[in-house]
Amino acid sequence: MRLSKVLAVLLAFAVAASAGAQPMAPATWKSITSTAQQQIREAQQATKRYASLDSARADGFGPVFGWIPTMGTHWVSGQRMLAGKGFTLASPSQLMFSRVNGKETLVGAAYAYVTPVSDSVRPPSFDGNPPWHEHPDLAPPGTTLVMLHVWFVPSPDGPFAGHNPYLPFWALGLTPPDEDRMTDEAESARVRKAALGLGEVADTNGLFRGLARRPAVRPVLDERRAAIRALVPQLDSAQRASDWKRWDAVADQIGSHWQAIREAYLASAVNPFVHARMEKFLDEMLSGAHAGHVH
Repeated sequence: MRLSKVLAVLLAFAVAASAGAQPMAPATWKSITSTAQQQIREAQQATKRYASLDSARADGFGPVFGWIPTMGTHWVSGQRMLAGKGFTLASPSQLMFSRVNGKETLVGAAYAYVTPVSDSVRPPSFDGNPPWHEHPDLAPPGTTLVMLHVWFVPSPDGPFAGHNPYLPFWALGLTPPDEDRMTDEAESARVRKAALGLGEVADTNGLFRGLARRPAVRPVLDERRAAIRALVPQLDSAQRASDWKRWDAVADQIGSHWQAIREAYLASAVNPFVHARMEKFLDEMLSGAHAGHVH
């Protein structure tokens, strides 16, 4: 199998099989050290040359799967990823792109390597030792895939979180709620569920393309996506007016449509193993947790 196909399978299943771990206390931009903040700026500066997809492709990066609502699209350099254990601030092995106001934008990066499962020592990275995460069951036998994300755009779960629920808002040209609203548990859950609903209309290729073509799923997607599209202008209007009561009501409606879509996806997955992996991944996107965090 060609290297590009190996990477595509490896990373796609890494995303799909992430377990529903409990959310960690977010390392917000304000809570990380000034040294870590400067390191993030340095990483962002070092990757500015990949501001366009063409420049990323010219340097050996390529998309391994489609847009994921809370992750964007991963563009991977196979050469860097398989170069061995290590961390080089200016040379991430993955770039994360997502649409912002209609333009594909570099919103973050990731560092990844494959190492023996017996190797529990992680290389130092950013100041403060943000946790790496790993997928030992998804790498070649006897090895584990180790990863660390960093966001160049605001993330309510911090710059090193595995997910960013703000991406679907930007993809539709919307302004996400302020981070201080995300400190409330109920509000955070509302925003995250609405984000996944928005993601269904921001990219209609969908999370599960094979399932989306099934007769039991297609009508649900068509109906619920149409309803969400009709609500997008209302959400934008409420945001611009700072009418948070109305914003919450519209977000709840979008969230209810997403819940119906989620149920349709899961009901169509008749294989218990596939169903369990899908459910864990959907739960992870909703909670903002990321599986396999290790220091």
